[in-house]
Amino acid sequence: MDGDRFILSTVDHPRPVRTITVHGQEGDVHHAGLPDKTYKEGDSRCTYMESHKTMVFTDRYAHEVYLSNIENGRCHIVHSDKIRFPVGACPGIDGTVFVCSGETGTVVQLTTKGTVIASHDVGMAWPFAVSLSRDGTRLAVSNAVEDKMKIKLFKVSS
Repeated sequence: MDGDRFILSTVDHPRPVRTITVHGQEGDVHHAGLPDKTYKEGDSRCTYMESHKTMVFTDRYAHEVYLSNIENGRCHIVHSDKIRFPVGACPGIDGTVFVCSGETGTVVQLTTKGTVIASHDVGMAWPFAVSLSRDGTRLAVSNAVEDKMKIKLFKVSS
């Protein structure tokens, strides 16, 4: 989250997201607007957009993406037919977020208020993880299909 604190998804824990400091002190994320449920491994993921103080949380089986501003407590829940079985997410450099949509075989680009900007076909089944290069020019995507694992690199144009 910041230089001294990290934010992480949990597994088999009543709070879906926790924090930990570099000194090992655990904490909760308050006013995040997340569902009050326990997730199994692979059912959710989170990431943090430092530039917008926004936590991104995916709920795979609810087909939802939560965009929660940690400072003001506002949470936007994204429901879209373009987002089916979301898992991996990463912040873009321009205040957007990329989310893997497993069932559609796409990476969906969202604003921090939950507006779908674009849906990008990544040419693979069940994209699972996504990462953006530091300079924002390359997007790496991998999938979760046994015996058909792929990792692809895409050029990002502004």
